[in-house]
Amino acid sequence: MEKYKLICLDVDGTLYDSHKRIPKENIEAIREAAAKGIRIAITTGRMYNYGNLYGSKLGVDTLTVASNGAFVKYGDDILIHETIDDGDLMFLTELLGRLDLLTHYNEWNALICDRPLGDANGYMDANLHLPPERRIEIIETDDLLRTFRERNSRIVKSISLEREHPEKFTRLRKALEGHPTLEAVSSTWFGLEVIKSGVSKAKGIDALIGRLGIKKDEVIAIGDGENDLSMIGYAGMGVAMGNAIPELKAAAKMITDTNDNYGVAKAIRELCL
Repeated sequence: MEKYKLICLDVDGTLYDSHKRIPKENIEAIREAAAKGIRIAITTGRMYNYGNLYGSKLGVDTLTVASNGAFVKYGDDILIHETIDDGDLMFLTELLGRLDLLTHYNEWNALICDRPLGDANGYMDANLHLPPERRIEIIETDDLLRTFRERNSRIVKSISLEREHPEKFTRLRKALEGHPTLEAVSSTWFGLEVIKSGVSKAKGIDALIGRLGIKKDEVIAIGDGENDLSMIGYAGMGVAMGNAIPELKAAAKMITDTNDNYGVAKAIRELCL
């Protein structure tokens, strides 16, 4: 019997290399693990259908923990759908506007923004590969709060993007210190996300393994960023990428190679194959 029954993989900085490609070495190792009966879960800050799309590129059946654990499905059953309360959303929208941060507000399968989106953080490209019924809705608006009301939006998270003025993220974190129902977490150096307090990848995985009948000691989690800390601490085997932040390396039970040196494949081969 296999010691590990589920491998949970972050995407950016983990499964992907620095060019947003999945190394063939990772794909081969994942397929070999799946052939032994080990389940694979894409565990990401990105939206559910994005996670499903890139999971399909692996050539095996995958599960998805999306939006940092705020949205989790198993088959047609929604296991978790945690959203930011209306009052908190008004507060957050005002705060992010005051900080002049380009921010994407995510529903479970829609992106809303009040500025030009550029490539919409990869979602426009994803839509080129998704069937029409699963494409991510992308909305530009000149009035966020009106759009939220008209859509009866259930916002699972915001993500603010800033490359030139990182001090804005410091100010955002400070503004949210001690907030009872909102918290900030980063997935990359140029992105800071705000989610409902208590939402985490670990809770998403916990809901998933409850349906799968798997124990957390039978779970491998592999990641690189702050938003991976919860699952690295939760899993029976928490693995930090060689390019991970220092805090994640300190929390992990194992450190593998970098994402550009197919660290995912090396970890899977050492632990499972």
